[in-house]
Amino acid sequence: MIKVVVKDRYLNVRVGKPRLNAPCYQYIAPGSEIEVDGKLYQGDPFEKNSFWLKDGADNYYWSGGVSGLPVEQDKFSSPATYAWFKSMQIDQIWQEYGTKGRGVTVAVIDSGYSTNNPFLKGRVLDGDMYSPLAKNPTSPTAEEIDDNDVEAHGNRCASLVGALSTPNSTLGVAPECRLLIAKIYENQEIINNQYLEDAIKWALDKGADIISCSLKLSITADAANALDQRIKALVGNRPVLLLAAAGNTIKNLAKFDFYPACMSTFESIGGATLDGHINSSTAINSKTFIYAPGKDVESYGPGNLPTPDTGTSFSTPIVAGIAALAMSYLRSHNIPIIKDDLLKMLRENGSLQPDIPAPPERRIINPSQLFQKLKSLI
Repeated sequence: MIKVVVKDRYLNVRVGKPRLNAPCYQYIAPGSEIEVDGKLYQGDPFEKNSFWLKDGADNYYWSGGVSGLPVEQDKFSSPATYAWFKSMQIDQIWQEYGTKGRGVTVAVIDSGYSTNNPFLKGRVLDGDMYSPLAKNPTSPTAEEIDDNDVEAHGNRCASLVGALSTPNSTLGVAPECRLLIAKIYENQEIINNQYLEDAIKWALDKGADIISCSLKLSITADAANALDQRIKALVGNRPVLLLAAAGNTIKNLAKFDFYPACMSTFESIGGATLDGHINSSTAINSKTFIYAPGKDVESYGPGNLPTPDTGTSFSTPIVAGIAALAMSYLRSHNIPIIKDDLLKMLRENGSLQPDIPAPPERRIINPSQLFQKLKSLI
């Protein structure tokens, strides 16, 4: 048993089941200690968190209402299931093609990552920080690289690419890839667009094969074009994939050109629903060919708990993970990686979307179809 502390609002005690409609005869005041068994029980979601705690008397407490919970790999009471992961059939790819991303390096440029996330333990090859808060940008401390974003945005993105696979929680697409983490913003604001260029240069120098950017720059079209040209010069002839989130809008499938997604150096990634449509909050542009799950996608968020969130930010690392699986598979068979050919296969192996007329031909990526194509090259 362990003790946890109720946060800043009263916490209901649910009797017998981790359900919002379970009987409730009392509530616990903020600051109070509760003794629980330390395991996570999947139940009704509340504020994007569906995990509950249980005490010795079969009472349940919503885990988002407490602090001091040590999340470990074996703390799930039963296997957690994630609909988006199942829809992509990632575990079947692992089994049939024998690849989990080994030998591929993916850089995630975002808000950092949770350095105490047990599901990223040993996965991060290196980390760096581009921010005026960094005391020593060439060697940031764990505290500086830590994801302090209120939504744990960077932690979510990194976990979708390469979180460890455990018997009770599997949501990292390429759990054997190497991760590079570049932190270029805090408090959901990028105060200097130069940080993106610096982080890309750092990632390239560290040997990144794929660079995933789930962010939006506040930049004019002319300035974006100049930055694009500088990044293109940095990449040169290296077969490195640069992926960027297409962006989100509050209007239904509104047309917007966000950067860096609409720069020529990047492949723009859109969001899709599990029933086979483009997610209505996805920004539409003429450059987005590839779509991936982007609605209610579980990833390791605040407290390193697997909670859902929505946006193209989470579609992008999913595609980065799939690309890592593809690269790893090709390398294991000594097939040279040609960036344009791989991009073409990522774009074309998926279901066509009728929501918006072509061009371009918009498809929801289908990893099984992609790997059938890759297998034909062997």
